Amino acid sequence: MNTPLLGPPSPADGLPSWQKPEKAAAWVFVAGLVGLGVYYWGKILPFLIDIVFDTVKLGIGLGVLFVLFLLATNKRIQTGLWYLGQRIFRTAASIFVNTDPIGIMEDYISNTEKEARNMDAEVGHIEGANELVKRKMAANAAQMKEYLSLAASAQRQGEKDAADSYASRAAQLEDYNKRLQPMATTTANVSLVMRQILKAALRQIDNSKFKVNLLKDEYALVKRTSSGMRAAMNILRGDPDKKYFFDLATDRVAEDMAQQLGQIKQAMRYSQEFVKEMDIQNGVMSEKGQHLLDQYQKGEFSAIMNNEPPVPMTAATTRQATDDAYGKLLD
Repeated sequence: MNTPLLGPPSPADGLPSWQKPEKAAAWVFVAGLVGLGVYYWGKILPFLIDIVFDTVKLGIGLGVLFVLFLLATNKRIQTGLWYLGQRIFRTAASIFVNTDPIGIMEDYISNTEKEARNMDAEVGHIEGANELVKRKMAANAAQMKEYLSLAASAQRQGEKDAADSYASRAAQLEDYNKRLQPMATTTANVSLVMRQILKAALRQIDNSKFKVNLLKDEYALVKRTSSGMRAAMNILRGDPDKKYFFDLATDRVAEDMAQQLGQIKQAMRYSQEFVKEMDIQNGVMSEKGQHLLDQYQKGEFSAIMNNEPPVPMTAATTRQATDDAYGKLLD
């Protein structure tokens, strides 16, 4: 019977493969599995989707935990986040509040100028009120003179009632002017004082502008000089943050070197012990070899071979031993 070593038997010797019962059963089983997969695909797909999304959520959670672990343990990340937070809050504060010292002084001068303009307008209102009071008093004085003239004319004509009426009106205007006189004096004094204050304020504003411009120029020069000196000091003393990381790296390298030196010393100690042991063994074997060599030179080789007498070897014996050795190799 010629049966191939590999692969199934040839169908030429028997029934075709499609007529064999095990083949048909296998195809029916596979078709059933495919049908079940198609039928239950709507139930399997949500389960697979949940598995995928749960795996993604698990990866995200592990990533967040790893980031939190780095934040809690890594000094470099903590320092970077500290400076980043400072920069963010400083930028946010600069949006609402001017943090530049020169800008703060310029804002103060601008506000003072605005108040000076408001004060100038108020002084103009007071001076206008004073002018109105003066005009009112002058009009009352002219009206009072007219009433007195009418009263005198009526008295000459014998009209006593008319004369008393005109005299009474003149007296009221006189009283009115007496009451307005303090107000006129007050407004004049207030306007005079406010004008003096305004002049002093304007003079102070001019002085402040001069000082601010001078400080601005000096501050710019000092900043440029300080920038150069800071670069020099960074070279001489080193940047504090970078110096901190430099010290950490130096300590780490020193610890690593110490550990490696300890391992090297331990390896050298083990190797030294091994070399000593090997030297001792070599010394012992050397002594044994010297002793055997002495015995061999003295003709006492039988003592070396456990006191067995030497077996004489002939050519036939040697050939037979060689054939036996090769025969054992082929067995």
